[in-house]
Amino acid sequence: MDEKSTAWHDFSWDYRAARVLHIANKIDVFTKLSNNEMTLEELCKKLHTKHDMTERLLIACTAMGLLDKRENRYRNTELSKTYLVRGQKLYQGDIIAHSATVWNFWNNLEDKIRLESAPKVNEADEHKDFIMGMHNIAVAGRAEAFIDNIDLAGRRKLLDVGGGPGTYSIAACRRYPQLEAVVFDLPETIAIAKEVIAEEGMQDRVSTRAGNWETDAFSEDNDIVLLSNVLHGPGSKAEIKLKKVRDSMVNGGLLIIQDFLLNDEKTGPLVPALFNVMVGTYSRCELLSMVKEAGFVYADIVVSSEEIGFTWIRAEKP
Repeated sequence: MDEKSTAWHDFSWDYRAARVLHIANKIDVFTKLSNNEMTLEELCKKLHTKHDMTERLLIACTAMGLLDKRENRYRNTELSKTYLVRGQKLYQGDIIAHSATVWNFWNNLEDKIRLESAPKVNEADEHKDFIMGMHNIAVAGRAEAFIDNIDLAGRRKLLDVGGGPGTYSIAACRRYPQLEAVVFDLPETIAIAKEVIAEEGMQDRVSTRAGNWETDAFSEDNDIVLLSNVLHGPGSKAEIKLKKVRDSMVNGGLLIIQDFLLNDEKTGPLVPALFNVMVGTYSRCELLSMVKEAGFVYADIVVSSEEIGFTWIRAEKP
């Protein structure tokens, strides 16, 4: 992505980091740590908070440079010691608390600008915004990272599981003339994908199949299967998806994964750490281990971007 693209990307994610700061400040994470260091379990007891969501918050704080993590123990950084611990001369927690109290003004800004109340967004419109949003971020750099760094030469059949608007399938087929792709997703998503595929003039090479990955079998004899942003942490049923993918592939088939992934220490990068607060995500070593346990070989990271937060992985079915 170029500098102009990363600028809007940063603006789009900054409010999430601000909210992490608001909540960490409100529940007193930094003052509770003070000059100490604690494990996640010790902090949960001090804060009276839930284990899983507290860990996600601490990971985000670490990615933001507010906490350090060493051998599963968290401690304040110089930044948080100076500005976020109650009683310190330069303490800024009160103004951060104030900024949290005006959050609703910004949340309701659209209503304040409009002459009439903002129209309610229905479920179908929200879904289309989400799916087309996947198209937006793909064409702004992620699809290029995929197609420039993963060799698909000689491959002929790509299954794009949870393929959304089909943008990655379109990019792959456009680069490799021998390749055909099938986008597999829910019926309401497939309706959107068909529009995108038609607009790109790729109907003859990229087809669609409506279905549910939890109940429907994948097609057979695939020599590429793409899983883009569908393995979001433990709630994503990644083991089940990976087994079904393996069963659908020919020997020597290529598995390609894109996702938001934390580093092995779970201290960043920032965008995956913020995504993890809301949805959940694996670390790189966790996902690579799962891919190998599912029976794939040569699993490795091909390309990643800490700034944007994507990681591309390739592996093969032996």
